[in-house]
Amino acid sequence: MKVWKIRQYLPALLLYVQRRVGGERGVVVAVRTRDICGVDRRCGRAVYSLMMRLVAKGLARRYKKGVYLIERRAVEEVLTALKEWI
Repeated sequence: MKVWKIRQYLPALLLYVQRRVGGERGVVVAVRTRDICGVDRRCGRAVYSLMMRLVAKGLARRYKKGVYLIERRAVEEVLTALKEWI
């Protein structure tokens, strides 16, 4: 997927993570692709590639298809990484 198409959906992922951090309790933050994109397949693929980059860095973990887990202590690093990619 082209870089500009991925960057188109990056702010949506960033906003979603910021909102989930403030509103939940617990040790992890769940990122659900369906909540971010709905049924938009291009958005789903872009979010998948962005989240897999975070998984490769060790900042997130793939739980199952379309669901990724970010530990609370790593949230600041994730937000910093997403902001750098913008």
